[in-house]
Order: sequence, then structure tokens, then C-alpha cells
Amino acid sequence: MKTYIRFFTLAVALVILPGITFAAFDDEQGFEAASEQLNSGKYLESLSMYREVAVYSESPANRARAILFMGTTYSLYLEQYKSALKQFNFIINNYSKTPAAADAVFNSGIVLYEMGDYKGAYNMFMAYLKNYPHGLRRLSAEVWSESAASMVQRGVPPPATKKPTLEFLADTSIRVLLYSKKGNAEIGAKGKMALTSKFNGKSLYNGSGTFRFSAQNGNVLANGKRVGSGTYIVASSKRIVAFSGKTYRGTLSISAQGNKLVVVNTVPLEQYLYGVVPKEMPASWSKNALMAQAVAARTYALYIKNKSKDKAFDVEATTSSQVYGGFSGEKASSTAAVNATRGEVMTYDGRLIIAYFHSNSGGHTEDAKNVWSADLEYLHGVSDVYSKNAPNGVWEYSLSFATARKKLNKYGLGIGRIKRITAAKKSKSGRAVKMVVVSDSGKREFTGNNFRIKIGAGSLKSTLFQVSNQSGRAVFRGKGFGHGVGLSQWGARKMSESRYNYTDILKNYYKGIEIMKLSPKLSSYNLYPDKQAAVQQ
Repeated sequence: MKTYIRFFTLAVALVILPGITFAAFDDEQGFEAASEQLNSGKYLESLSMYREVAVYSESPANRARAILFMGTTYSLYLEQYKSALKQFNFIINNYSKTPAAADAVFNSGIVLYEMGDYKGAYNMFMAYLKNYPHGLRRLSAEVWSESAASMVQRGVPPPATKKPTLEFLADTSIRVLLYSKKGNAEIGAKGKMALTSKFNGKSLYNGSGTFRFSAQNGNVLANGKRVGSGTYIVASSKRIVAFSGKTYRGTLSISAQGNKLVVVNTVPLEQYLYGVVPKEMPASWSKNALMAQAVAARTYALYIKNKSKDKAFDVEATTSSQVYGGFSGEKASSTAAVNATRGEVMTYDGRLIIAYFHSNSGGHTEDAKNVWSADLEYLHGVSDVYSKNAPNGVWEYSLSFATARKKLNKYGLGIGRIKRITAAKKSKSGRAVKMVVVSDSGKREFTGNNFRIKIGAGSLKSTLFQVSNQSGRAVFRGKGFGHGVGLSQWGARKMSESRYNYTDILKNYYKGIEIMKLSPKLSSYNLYPDKQAAVQQ
């Protein structure tokens, strides 16, 4: 019985910060920000957002709800079961009167079952049935308790720890969200275009030209005429489709969410990477740097895809996931790097890793736990001499207290007139782990990266900085660009120029990883299995 249960209530370790005077905090705005990160595949980032709600909310129910979301993120998206149990146990012991307590008990049973602790799982399911006899998950708890009891009676041992073969990657197409908003989108194709219904494969159009699609009340409109409320597929005789002035390999799916038009590009993994690598790293850079970027981007995309089965898309085409330029953005050198590493991914203990990367570490990469509160062994910081002295690697940013207050309060923080901004704690790499904002309404504490994101990652380029307060302003003097976790792209360039190959580069920045190759049959995917969905040349 597989326990990737999708009816979990979604949501890391909560540490109650002492000495904080609370001002008004907008709980729902905090939940919304965390949910957006989670839906974009930024699982570690979402943990930090949920943690803020858990710390600052004045509502015990919402604090418990945030911790529940954190625990479920640990278990469902990161497979860190012990960390998940800590969150659930914290709720059970400290927020037993809140609605989240029932979910925490039930989820603990699911996680224990996944870990092979069938007796512990049985006890948790029975506790749920005893304490919440009319709970929404009563029937599920009965089924799971019977299964756990059977496992105990038969003496079934915990699942053996074995390295997966990655055979679960039977489909390596990637669904990329290109557009989700109100408005019109011009869509066409190179060669002949076929428009079909995803529901029944019925052909709606087969010919040349373009259509202007829009959405209205849940219906897709083409050139102002109603097509229907389903999902519609655009394919091309030359396998190249066009959308808003750019071209893409694969197909486009078009649907409506109310008055929002949603356009998703479904494309084979390797062809998706053709459009990613030159957008994430200059195609003029040396071969092994581009190859390292290709492996990192492939691994990241597949990790997110494997957690996105119930979503309409896997990744976005922006910095929310990986920047993707489609066929229009492809370059010969980066395409060669993708082909040279075809099917290669990074694993740790046999599992795909979350292959985070950034522009420039400034001289030392960072532990993931210091940025997002999740400790991943392959994302531990390392000394990085190859990133030192990179162009524009040293920067300064002056921020008025008034502007800082405005930026921070967009997140519902209720900060008053700011008196000072300080870095209260730093990691061994020199990055700000904890930031403190003191105002006339109290004191707020943030993780360094959460503070950076709220202020603006393009202005506050990293958390590797010194901060001073001068005449109503905070002046940041720093190094590097990005969160500092995983691969440093400038470091990869320097290592490549120093004659290191791409595997050396990857193993320098991701500790203890192995590089595996997907089987050839899994590295390609037929986007046109239905004859009705293809246009014959």
C-alpha cells in the first residue's frame, strides 16, 4: 500500500522565537505566499513561509495549521519523515484543541506506516478513531489500522533500504506553464496546425493560420467563438508550435479557469532542456560548465515532475522554476551540452536530488538548512574559491527605512516606523541567518533569505553582507548573487576553464551524489500517440 496520500492537508521545525513583540500579522496572506511557493515546486522556500505564520500568527489554530503544512511538506515533498513527525508531534502535544490536531494524528500514522513502523502506525490510527470518532478520516483510519495490524501480525519487516532504479520515470515529458492570466493569446504552428479535444481526441481544426484564444466563464474561445470548457491540444506537422511571438517544441494545451486562459507546453525532457540551459547560463560559456548546468536542470525538473502528478503542469517557464525560452531560445552550444549528458541525473542514496543552483556564491556556498530550515546532506556549504572575484561579485545596496517598511508590510507583517535593521546571526559562510527589524510597533525576526526575498532579490543580491544603519537607512555591502545553495554557476565556469570536467564540478557543489543515466527508453517520449492528435506532413 503506497502512502503518497494526496488528501493530506498540506504544509518545518517550529522554533518559538523569544522576546518578540507581535504586531498585526495577516495570516491568510502568509498562507497564500507559502502556497504559491509550494505550487511552484519551491518546497524548501515554502517551509520558511509557513514557519513565519507559525511564529507570528496570533491564532493558535493558524499556528497549528502552519506547522501541519510544514510537516506534510517534509513528508510528501522531501521524504524527510522524522522531521515530519516532529512537526505533527508538536501539534499533538501543544495544540491538541485545534482542528489541525486530528490531521496531525492521522498523518503521523501515515508517515510511520511509510517508515515501516507498523505498530506505531496502528497506535496512531487507533488514537485517531478513539479521539475523533466522527472525524472526516474515520473510514480511512479504519482501513489503515487494519492494514497496519495485519503487518504486525504477519511480522512484516520494514521496507528494505535499496537504491531505486529510477524505472518510475516512465514518462519524461515536461509540462511547462507558459501563461495563466486574463487576456488573449495568439497561437499557431509551423506548418499545418491541428486543434483537438483532449477529452475525446475529436479534431476541431486542421489547417494553416493562427487563432486568438481567450477565456470567458470557464470556456475557451477561439477568435471570439466558444470552443468549450475542456482542454484543447494544439499540435503541428513540423512539431513546432507558436505562442505570443515565440516558438516551442512539442504541443500546447489550452484551458480556461474562469476568465483566465491557461497555456501549457508539453515537451520531451531533453528538448525542454534545449530551451532552459541557454536561459540559465550564457551559451558562450565553456562546455563543461554548460554540461554541469544541463545535468542540474534535468535533475531539478524531474524531481519537481515526480511531485506534480496531481497538477496541471510540472514547472513554470520563469524563475519560479527554471527560465525556459522554448525553441526560440535554443543555442547550438547549449544544445550540444544537453545532448552530451543525455539522460544523466544526480542522485543521493539512489533518489533524485533537488538540484538547486545560483549565480555566484561569493566564495562559500551555504547549507540548505540555514536558508530554508530543511537539512539535506547533499546541500551542505563548501569553500568556493572558484566563485571569488567574479564580475559584479561585490555590491552595495542602500535601503531607506520607509521603503523597507513598505516592502515588508506587503506581506501583512504590520511593521511600524522602523528604527533599525540588523543581522542578528550569521552562518560559517558569513551569510545572515537571522535578520531583526525593530520598529515602534515591536520587533520582527526573519530568516536571512526570507528577508531578502521580501525586500527584493534583485536589489539585495545575496545574504552574504554586512549591514549598517545610517540616517534612516540600512546600507548593505555584500558579495555573490543568489541564495548560495548548491551549484554556483560562476564557480562552474571557472572550474571548467581550469580543466575540470562536468562531473568534477557537480560533485564539488553537491556532496555525496552519484550521477546516473536514465535508460534510453525513458529518455524519449512520443507526444503524438493518438493519430488524431498528429498532423501528417
